[in-house]
Amino acid sequence: MFQHLANTKIGCLLMNIGTPSEPTISGLRSYLKEFLSDPDVIDTNPLLRWIIVNLFVVPFRPQKVLPQYQSVWMDEGSPLLVYTKNFVKKITKINPDIIFDIGMRYGKPSIEQGLRNLQEAKVEKIVLCPMFPQYAQATSGSCIKKAIQIIEDQNINIPYEINSYFYDEDFIIDCLAETIEKSDVYQESEFLLFSFHGLPERQVKKMDISKSHCLIQDNCCEIECEFNKMCYKHHCYETVKNVMNKVSIKKPFDIAFQSRFGFDPWIKPNTTDIIEALPGKGIKNISVICPAFVFDCLETLEEIAIRNQEYYVEAGGENIKLIPALNDGDKWVNEFYNYIYNKFA
Repeated sequence: MFQHLANTKIGCLLMNIGTPSEPTISGLRSYLKEFLSDPDVIDTNPLLRWIIVNLFVVPFRPQKVLPQYQSVWMDEGSPLLVYTKNFVKKITKINPDIIFDIGMRYGKPSIEQGLRNLQEAKVEKIVLCPMFPQYAQATSGSCIKKAIQIIEDQNINIPYEINSYFYDEDFIIDCLAETIEKSDVYQESEFLLFSFHGLPERQVKKMDISKSHCLIQDNCCEIECEFNKMCYKHHCYETVKNVMNKVSIKKPFDIAFQSRFGFDPWIKPNTTDIIEALPGKGIKNISVICPAFVFDCLETLEEIAIRNQEYYVEAGGENIKLIPALNDGDKWVNEFYNYIYNKFA
């Protein structure tokens, strides 16, 4: 049972990247333009970014990716938003003294709207919490920066704290390990692939203050040191190590990175490359979990479960099956609540 908070009424803003409002050309154009115009996402020369977004991506990419969005769209809307709303409904019932709200970096409901809702609820402290276990400039960093900008520009005079990441917390490791172990998909597979969202190499290099460690030293991401504490790829490797230490039913596994975009070098290995190589090693059935996403979305439901299944079969494999994200599972909801309560209440 929870205890009522004695003094401070807390508001927790759960932030995510966002989603198109509808699976249409106009909906995708609006979303992609806002998303890719963010300098934390395409962190290049502003003029070059404008050219890429407005002359190449926005006019042509929506038509290409529209069938992908349509293939996973739910009756209630975007999977990401549907699962997030379900999560908030459940976690809100645990304790009315903590107000949870949603803020999408791009699209609706916006971070601005979420902050306004918390302000109207008369909270006395705000917790800014990107829903990405591993920190990255393009995800958590961009959400936090946007929220602080709005707080300052609109003179929201409410103290706030930041929860930048939670990849190393016991609760997320336990939830992921239990999800894997209880999954029929995992139990029936020969091999487990951890597929994380990718990033351009230059973005992980930015987090190395020494400029002499990241992607230079051997196994730079696998061993913790003072130079990779905020490194996304290191966070991913630590997630996998800690999860597999908890999983009692062991299977061969590997780690890879998906969702490449553009022509710059991205962190490796690439998910598609790993998947296409596995049939040649005699592996015909694999399970995939995507621990960078706590809610299922286009990148899990379509990219992994549909598109990569096609690549796998073409390479001689039989089945790729997705282990669902944590979504609104009861254990995950309760453990996340306990984490916020114990850390910030």
